[in-house]
Amino acid sequence: MIRLSTFRPLMNLVFVLAATVGAWYALVSWTGVSELTTRLPQDVVAYLFTADEAGENRSAVLGALAQTCLDAGIGFVAGLTAATLLATVMVLFGGIEAATMPVVMILRTVPLVALAPVITLLFGNGFWCVAVMSGIVVLFPALVTISFGLRSVTPQMHDVVSVYGGSTWDVLRRVAFPTALPSIFAAIRISVPGAITGALIAEYFTTTDSVGKAVNTSLALYQYDQLWSLIVVVTLVSVLGYSLAQLAENVVLARYGKDAGRA
Repeated sequence: MIRLSTFRPLMNLVFVLAATVGAWYALVSWTGVSELTTRLPQDVVAYLFTADEAGENRSAVLGALAQTCLDAGIGFVAGLTAATLLATVMVLFGGIEAATMPVVMILRTVPLVALAPVITLLFGNGFWCVAVMSGIVVLFPALVTISFGLRSVTPQMHDVVSVYGGSTWDVLRRVAFPTALPSIFAAIRISVPGAITGALIAEYFTTTDSVGKAVNTSLALYQYDQLWSLIVVVTLVSVLGYSLAQLAENVVLARYGKDAGRA
């Protein structure tokens, strides 16, 4: 039975949004930033909903946001899928980890800005370039988290499956993955904002009509209303995505239990 506490992420979302708005007002008031470049929440609301050109403003902002969400979504799926497959292979074959982890570490430690020219040459200056960069940001933390979860099988459970004639793959499928559910969901939660961050970084170097490119354009043209609106909507999407992932985690774990797969 799903308890009321399962939906706590939604309450946390409301609290985070309220705290963010409060911090926004406080920082603007205390830092004394110029009013020419700073916008408050009511300014963003006016730009998107009550101004004479609100319809056109929303169209521009939401159009760019849709492209960024698509880029981040592709990167999220690609990065998480690659991390899950790599983690599975590394658990099944110990020698694979020694061969793959150095490459993954290079992708993690080298700044994405430095990799951008190479990735652009390989995949072009467009959608796939952004998706690959977003996936790279997702890959390493998801790989480490999922690998940890898959290795959490106790020796006793491994022996039980082996005694009944199960193979290493059976242990992985029937025990390791259910046991790793909390780690897998943790990887998902981390990957949601990570994918968006990776997409935004990549979009600075591409020509796609996206939030990253629109932010560059807004800065260059001193369009601060649009700039702040873009920042607000992409932040809302990131926080909402994280909260939805947490909600899905709570629903699944409430159904199967936090110790799914354990004896």
